[in-house]
Amino acid sequence: MRFDLGNGYCVRSFLYGDAPSLSRHGNNWNVAKNLRDSFPHPYTIEHARAWIQHVKENEADTRFVIDHQGEAIGEIGFVTQLDVHRFTAEIGYWLSESHWGKGVMTQALSRVAQYAMDELGLVRIYADVVDYNKGSGKVLEKCGFQLEGVLRKHIFKGEDYFDQYVYGLVRSDLQ
Repeated sequence: MRFDLGNGYCVRSFLYGDAPSLSRHGNNWNVAKNLRDSFPHPYTIEHARAWIQHVKENEADTRFVIDHQGEAIGEIGFVTQLDVHRFTAEIGYWLSESHWGKGVMTQALSRVAQYAMDELGLVRIYADVVDYNKGSGKVLEKCGFQLEGVLRKHIFKGEDYFDQYVYGLVRSDLQ
């Protein structure tokens, strides 16, 4: 799977050779502080290798690399839900700090959300954002996601509690 985004950027499938660049770009507290604690910090090459192996074996059609000129600089993916939520997915992403503010994530999110709805038949995609990650909220809004609610003091990160913003996109929002 590959989506060209222009200016040397694309969204593509994971490669085993992505581990060194993913660990280099992901091993940044400014990236990690916006993610769940399951994303380790420091983020080592061993973490990246294990993650790539997991994705290739279990989630190859729902998790992707964000690439710039052949180098993995971030990730985007979604987790489909079960039972009565089976046409819904949670989406998440991260991008190397050196590529923030260039519109890359907006393009990647737009393409992957469209793919998820068109190819996998999803009706709803949602994202959870910690309140201090204003950039992520802006990306979601540019892609048509709506702020659906705030879960107060829902996230514990570091030594403090933070609000969680819940954004949603439904298929009819794309038309």
